[in-house]
Amino acid sequence: MYFLLASVSLYAFNNVLWKYFVRNEHPLHLISRRALFTVLIAFVAVWLTGVDFVAYIHNPKILNVLAGSLFGVTGLILMVTFLKTGSLVRMGYYSLLGALIAAAYTYMFREAPVSGKIIWGAAIIITGYMVFLLDETRRAKTEPAILKEHLWLTGMTLCFAVSMLIQWEQLKVLPPLAIISTQEVVVLAVTFIASFYIKTRSGKVRAGITLRNTVVMAAVIFGGILTGALGLKTADPFLASLTGMMSPVLTVFGGALAFNDKLRPLHYISLALMVLGGVALV
Repeated sequence: MYFLLASVSLYAFNNVLWKYFVRNEHPLHLISRRALFTVLIAFVAVWLTGVDFVAYIHNPKILNVLAGSLFGVTGLILMVTFLKTGSLVRMGYYSLLGALIAAAYTYMFREAPVSGKIIWGAAIIITGYMVFLLDETRRAKTEPAILKEHLWLTGMTLCFAVSMLIQWEQLKVLPPLAIISTQEVVVLAVTFIASFYIKTRSGKVRAGITLRNTVVMAAVIFGGILTGALGLKTADPFLASLTGMMSPVLTVFGGALAFNDKLRPLHYISLALMVLGGVALV
């Protein structure tokens, strides 16, 4: 759980960086450039920790890792596509669907034990999350329900859920750093190809962020990915989904520090409930 909590904090920090830097560059271009450095960081980590990468490459389970990585990057592209016009609040409700899928797989198909601690912790976290979403919905402008946006969000949720479940299964037998390296190579390859398509369609590309800022973003997201994988290795997908719900709430608090965004009383209540639920799960 501690690794999962560290991961969600780093993802929230990454969201704040994303909000700041994406103004100067197309999202897919930024993901591609950032992925270049996460790949380099991952390979250095593999070398320093002595992971037998040759044996990993010859392991037939690497095909499962590749499949999970493709689902993950597909979900990422769908999310970026939606965020061009959609709201974070609408996307937030689909996190509940992802948690439901993870719970069904973990406790029904894999028959993992369900303790009272999990039930109470999950109830408190979801309550805090609903307080956050309902408050944001009440204050957000009314948006028309667009079918294609719901299709993007449904596809995104399913892709992320399948990717996490596949990763959970592979973490039982394969080194986390090797899996992360594979995932980041797939992200780099897919977004690099997609960025060329976007450049061809648009005819020009806006100036990108500095090299230093790209490296900072890569280091932060790599930390989030690594701690998330280590947490998923010792926990389960449902607990990972629950702690992931803390990310948008922490992002709001990060935005208040970085951009002087206004915090409301329900933000504090929501965060307090979710932290309490996280403590209950530890």
